Amino acid sequence: MTAPIAGEVCAPLRYTHSKVQLFRFGAVSWNSHRIHYDTAFAVSEGFADVVVQSTLHGETLSRHALAWASPDARLLAVSWRNAATATADEPLIWTATVRSVTGSGSDFDGGVRVSLDVSIVKEDGTPCVTGTVELSVR
Repeated sequence: MTAPIAGEVCAPLRYTHSKVQLFRFGAVSWNSHRIHYDTAFAVSEGFADVVVQSTLHGETLSRHALAWASPDARLLAVSWRNAATATADEPLIWTATVRSVTGSGSDFDGGVRVSLDVSIVKEDGTPCVTGTVELSVR
């Protein structure tokens, strides 16, 4: 990876979360709310299908940022705000823009600190999640 620069737009990544993934993530994160695994219950609560966990959105923001950066990148911080509900099998798009790059090779575990403005949007452009991810990138 070439050194990132402020204003750089990261390549968007399209993905979906399956019902099985939502069930498994709920199990490992001890989130047993029925809206995340029981379709009939989720529909009775007004959702189109089972709902993506907010913490899974945070994990997705982080994982995709790390994959964009490099194998040597390290997560320093992540924060996000949920803006809309996403459901199982709904097409989503991870997007990011480099906000800033600071430090030198001797800082941040031998790399530079990269701050990303990140989001997850639906295919129609509706934002589901907005936030920031901070990385140490070598």
